[in-house]
Amino acid sequence: MLVLRAAVTAAFIFAAVGTASASPGVEGTRNLGLSGGRASAFGTASALANPSNMGFQQQFAIEPLYQLHLPSRTHGVGVAIVDSLNNPRFAIGLGYLFLKGTPTIKFDTNTMGERELELSRFGHEAFAAINISLIRNWLGVGLKPKYQYASLRYRDDEGMARNAMRRLNAFGLDTSVTLNILGLVGISAIVNNVTGNHPPAFTADRTVRLDGVDELDNPTVDHDTLPALSEYPLTFEHALAVFPLRRADFSLNFDGVYDFTTYSTLDHVRLLYGGSAEYVLGPVPIRFGTLWDGRGPEEGDERFYISGGVGFVKPAKVGGAGIDAGFSFRQQVTGPMKETFLGFNLGIRLHPDL
Repeated sequence: MLVLRAAVTAAFIFAAVGTASASPGVEGTRNLGLSGGRASAFGTASALANPSNMGFQQQFAIEPLYQLHLPSRTHGVGVAIVDSLNNPRFAIGLGYLFLKGTPTIKFDTNTMGERELELSRFGHEAFAAINISLIRNWLGVGLKPKYQYASLRYRDDEGMARNAMRRLNAFGLDTSVTLNILGLVGISAIVNNVTGNHPPAFTADRTVRLDGVDELDNPTVDHDTLPALSEYPLTFEHALAVFPLRRADFSLNFDGVYDFTTYSTLDHVRLLYGGSAEYVLGPVPIRFGTLWDGRGPEEGDERFYISGGVGFVKPAKVGGAGIDAGFSFRQQVTGPMKETFLGFNLGIRLHPDL
């Protein structure tokens, strides 16, 4: 009881993981609500955030997803499919994710004073998540090869579409490994975007491109609602999940993320740390998380978030179907430009009578 009490206390002291580091537009509803929980993610949540976990829970699931980032008016939609039923040592996930956003920037012009310009943020990703159970119920490894595209464009004064940053058009790769100890503890290590990583749209010494618009020779650019983070950063992530009841329906999660790409020009590693909790009360998962995001090297860059969510899960019986529906949010409570994320999912679980 003392150990459990200490674990619960630690979950709220540590603040939850950073982003789930899936697609920049779609993290997954569970991952968003916990702001992490990688070591306890199963099914479609693990296909998105930690493929090495897919083999620890048998299911066949098809899940459409939607996510909204309010400040940048970015919409993310997608679908993920996971099959871990057919082979006890092999699981596979497939997915397609898409994002479309309209962030804005402001800058000084020669004739109009300050001007606001709307940008078009666009991206899509297709992935295959592969899991191999090296030691059944103990050790799993995951690979996620993917094709990813990201662009940021605007229309100049002549109506011509121009790139505001270098486009990403590449094949990427994520890797992960999870050790599960007697169903009590899960420990995961993940490296995302080993290939296909991409710098942010702007840095401390480089603004977005502004060709073909009425501007000063050296305008002061306010990047306003344009996210300052890399679309696909190179990250190392570690995660610990504690299952006090030795069941996946109650977990305490502790995660850390190290982003090597977003602030690489400043020789700074972006740090995110945290913890979260999930409890399934009957058919209703209840999720809560917090997040500390260290962001850049400047004083006052830090941000703190709270997140949460609820769902409804009906497991599929043999030869039948079930559902997995949910809503999650993440709200920034400290730091500049308060951000709000919302996520929804409505998935189908199947259990063919093979």
